[in-house]
Amino acid sequence: MSDWVKTENRAGIGRVTCGWKRPELSLDLVRPYWRDAHSPSIARRAGIYEYRHYPLDPVRTDLFAPVAGIEYQAVADQQLMWLSDVRYADQAGLDAFGVSPPPEVRARILGDIEMIVDKSTTYLVLGDKGRTLIDTSGDPAPQGPAAAPTFAVFLRQRGEQTAFRDAVTAVAEHWARTPGVIRVRLNLFEVPDMEAERKAGYPVKTHPVEMQYHAWIDLVVADEAVAETLLAGDVGTALAAEVTTLHAYPAPAVYTFNHGGRPTLSGLRGYPAVAVIRSLNATHQTEVDLLEWMYGPVAEGGPTT
Repeated sequence: MSDWVKTENRAGIGRVTCGWKRPELSLDLVRPYWRDAHSPSIARRAGIYEYRHYPLDPVRTDLFAPVAGIEYQAVADQQLMWLSDVRYADQAGLDAFGVSPPPEVRARILGDIEMIVDKSTTYLVLGDKGRTLIDTSGDPAPQGPAAAPTFAVFLRQRGEQTAFRDAVTAVAEHWARTPGVIRVRLNLFEVPDMEAERKAGYPVKTHPVEMQYHAWIDLVVADEAVAETLLAGDVGTALAAEVTTLHAYPAPAVYTFNHGGRPTLSGLRGYPAVAVIRSLNATHQTEVDLLEWMYGPVAEGGPTT
């Protein structure tokens, strides 16, 4: 296991938020706003260990081989449009995040939810229920267009939670052993606690229970042909015994705003700045003394990658 996977797996608590925009808003406006205005403001909050944001394209029903009993189709106007994955090292980190920044400033950040979001659910991931099984990408904190086919695979359980979790874990472990699979990160969700979200000051716009998911697998493959084999034969049959629905959302990009407890360059300067700095190899614009002067204590030590 690579050092950065070990670093990633030190996170003990995750809050995975996903949903879709208000219908009157253009996705072409919402995506860059979420990435370039909202996410950097989140990245500066205290207590974050890791923060990744994934824009999501419509569900792919042809990614995996068909499996009897598992529904791949998704209703057009009920499909997720983004996924924000925020991790904390421990409860102390989550508590620090909850009181950062001061209430009047925090309210301005959370105002984005009222402005943009139609429906959104936050799922809690605890301990080893959220772990990366493999990542051979060579990039511990991707920032920009996906370097290889990337999918957010969401699942709904058929019956009892323990059996479902065992089945999904077995599939994730099988995928991690499969040649051509680059990354597998398993996330088994707790039942959403809307009262806790309200107490934390978040506007609650959660999906109805029947639309909620019970697990998410972050999957990256070298080629889409690899994905077609991942549920073939007995693997798919065993999963179908515990899973009713599998929705595979393509992620055209991945933006990492915090890694290993500190903001990345995207978290400090925003992704557009990262893109133009890369275009001219302007590494002097990433130097620690400049970033500390520009952003103060949050930039101490420089970006993580």
